[in-house]
Amino acid sequence: MLFSASPAKERISRPRRIRLNGTMRCDTAFRLVAGGCLEDVAAHHNALCAADPTALHQTRIALTRLRAAVSFYSPMVADTEWPRLKSELKWLNEYLGATRDLDVAIENCQGAAEKRLFGTARIERQRRLTRALKSARYRRWFNDLSEWIGNGPWSAKQDEGSIREREAPTAEYHAHQLARWHKKLVKKSRGLQGMGKHKRHRLRIAGKRLRYAIEFSEGALPKVIERCRSTPLVGEKSGKLTAERLRPPSGKCEAARSKAKEPAAAAGRHRLSKDRGLGVCLVVGGRSLSPEPCIMPCCYPPARIYV
Repeated sequence: MLFSASPAKERISRPRRIRLNGTMRCDTAFRLVAGGCLEDVAAHHNALCAADPTALHQTRIALTRLRAAVSFYSPMVADTEWPRLKSELKWLNEYLGATRDLDVAIENCQGAAEKRLFGTARIERQRRLTRALKSARYRRWFNDLSEWIGNGPWSAKQDEGSIREREAPTAEYHAHQLARWHKKLVKKSRGLQGMGKHKRHRLRIAGKRLRYAIEFSEGALPKVIERCRSTPLVGEKSGKLTAERLRPPSGKCEAARSKAKEPAAAAGRHRLSKDRGLGVCLVVGGRSLSPEPCIMPCCYPPARIYV
């Protein structure tokens, strides 16, 4: 049954942090992480139905974190049920995304007439969203997803490989997956300056998923995760990307980067690399697996992952 949020949960807050133990089994870790994301969705349900923009934003974050968690543990949780649940999640996200786009447009519109126009559209979108959130389809999806996280077909596979994946220590699995995701993100980032909007948007999403995976891994790795500063990865701040999903760098950022490219200015001050701006440097056994990202004021500072 769809559980309702308590008054304490009803307060709009940032996503809860789940602290995993490095010796914990992977199936237990997945249930904690995914279950926490689903609890965040339930906590904002009433406020979301009441047209609270913050609840809408936090719900979208919780669902994105949930998808990142499923993807992170996909070797273990992939089964015949998830594609159906994922399809229903896409259905819900269409309502959430359309409404969120109008919230962003209202925040950034210039004139009063434009704001009234977006406001009228926002009311209609909210009406459709609320109807979806109170539908039998939504309740069925939420209940089925909750059941799948706890006792889905993935948890009952009896082949040797599936059992080994479920019983693997969280620290070992997270270290392997973070290294794999980091390598893929670095590869995708090549040619970033000449990349089209669509590919840059996909890179931003990949960076966001890696950041969430890093958060899931806090407490699970031997030396944990050391953050230089708690800030998003490349392209994470997407609040003003309604009209144009990924705008080109600002003039200030371009100027700083151009200056850094000058031999005299760049010498000894910035370590530029193909990882620049990704915000993550993977370190295994005290050795960096990739050059340090650029740490210029206009770029996102890095997080170091020690495994």
